[in-house]
Amino acid sequence: MNKFWIFLAVNYFGFTSILLGQENARSYSTILKNETPNSAEFSNDGKYIAAGVYGAIRIWQTNTNLFKDYKTKLKNETPLFVCFSPDGKYISTGVYGAVRVWEINSENFTDYKVKLKNETPNLVCFSPDGEYIATGVYGAVRVWKIKSGEFVDYPTRLKNETPKYVKFSSDSRFIVASLYGEVKTWEITH
Repeated sequence: MNKFWIFLAVNYFGFTSILLGQENARSYSTILKNETPNSAEFSNDGKYIAAGVYGAIRIWQTNTNLFKDYKTKLKNETPLFVCFSPDGKYISTGVYGAVRVWEINSENFTDYKVKLKNETPNLVCFSPDGEYIATGVYGAVRVWKIKSGEFVDYPTRLKNETPKYVKFSSDSRFIVASLYGEVKTWEITH
């Protein structure tokens, strides 16, 4: 039964707020009852939802609520951002000292090492063509070829800066990063 509810509120300044809701919203459980998952994301085909939860990435099937956990390196590590590959076969996140890429519906994973052993990447992204994966590392943006694991570092202006946000262009030829006082792009060279 689809029931809508409407809540009307008027604040002291004369502005009116209308909130609409629906009773049949779907919910997906986390590992801990009192945790707030990080970075919930749909797969490109809409079959899965993933989020960083305590000690893992949890992937739910959207049509059944069944889930599988993909464990991080450290038991108490909660991934900040999760990212599906464009073809939906892989999921990735930053873990302690690496970018971890899991094959979905498998126990297989690959760790792509970062510069510092105690560094945990914030945001990880796949290129739209699925050939590369990138993240900010100490003093650079690191771009790996997924199949070979070879990487190129694109240096930042400040040697001690770790870019937090990186993204590929739609044609996978460039990478962009937000840095201290600038936004910078590099052409992918390998």
